[in-house]
Amino acid sequence: MRYLLSLVFAINLLFGASFVYPNFKQCYNKNLKSIVYFGDTKAIAIAKHYAVSYSKKKPLHSYVKHDPFLNLYLFYSPKVLHPVKLKDTKYLSMGEWLASMDEDSLYAGNFAKRGIGLSVYFEQNSKTPINSMVTCLCCSIYGLGVGNKKFISSNLLKRFLNSTEIFYGDIGARFAKKGRKIVVASIDPMHPNQKLKVGDIIEKIDGKKVRNLQDLENKILFTRRNQSVKIKFFRKNTLHVEDIKVFQKVGGGEARDLFLEAKGIYFDKNLSIKKIIKGSFADKNGLKTGDKLLQIGRKSVKNQNEARAVFSKTKKMIRLLFARGGAQFFIKVDK
Repeated sequence: MRYLLSLVFAINLLFGASFVYPNFKQCYNKNLKSIVYFGDTKAIAIAKHYAVSYSKKKPLHSYVKHDPFLNLYLFYSPKVLHPVKLKDTKYLSMGEWLASMDEDSLYAGNFAKRGIGLSVYFEQNSKTPINSMVTCLCCSIYGLGVGNKKFISSNLLKRFLNSTEIFYGDIGARFAKKGRKIVVASIDPMHPNQKLKVGDIIEKIDGKKVRNLQDLENKILFTRRNQSVKIKFFRKNTLHVEDIKVFQKVGGGEARDLFLEAKGIYFDKNLSIKKIIKGSFADKNGLKTGDKLLQIGRKSVKNQNEARAVFSKTKKMIRLLFARGGAQFFIKVDK
């Protein structure tokens, strides 16, 4: 799309045509009313009495609920607000004009990338300041800016608003696109009753053909607690069908996703522990924030993808090598 836009621009120059930039002024003036503050925290009104904010730090002001996977906070206002209209991202077309706007700025650009699950955000090819509104020319918004040209989709915002609990489904597998196929890229060997293996080719889920990662991820994420999904897949050219129970997702999105989160361990991008859940396996075994993961079994790991790939291949018991200060020590993890 970037090359297409460049070509159109070049043709306009060649034939003397003037380029007409889309005017978001009307939307800017209209949507400014939806920006509200709760203490020092800026939020966007998405219902008559509710506003949402993206923040990596816990706000000082009281809030209704928090989504740790997306770093979203929901605030209640006793006064009636001016909510924006959330537009379903299924209507969003590649290259469509968008603009991220807040009270200080407006950045127009084009839709550049579709999000996948919780870990891959939607993108436009211009700035998306944190808590800016990503709007279309009809003034409805497609999402909430989180910086770096990325935004959380309106669909996830609406689900956050309407959900009574923060629940995302997980079947203990992570997927990737390989050519035209969707394959199992890694598995959580500790996931209860694990039925998938690395390399399995996903054909259908609940009777529907799996055509892209987004549809597969969303189906699993939004399945209700204790429900099951029927997965049809090929393993070494043999067709299998399995009913797989969906459990609560514990890692992913803004948090790291190494499959060790179920043990109460949360890592940063450098595999240093940034959070320990009180009372968890990690807490009871003396792990502390700052401890750095060096090895899984006998394999050295340097990042999330390496750790998850090695972890997928482990057997009954796992030995994790950590560094703390100048010392190193092992922790044994039973599956």
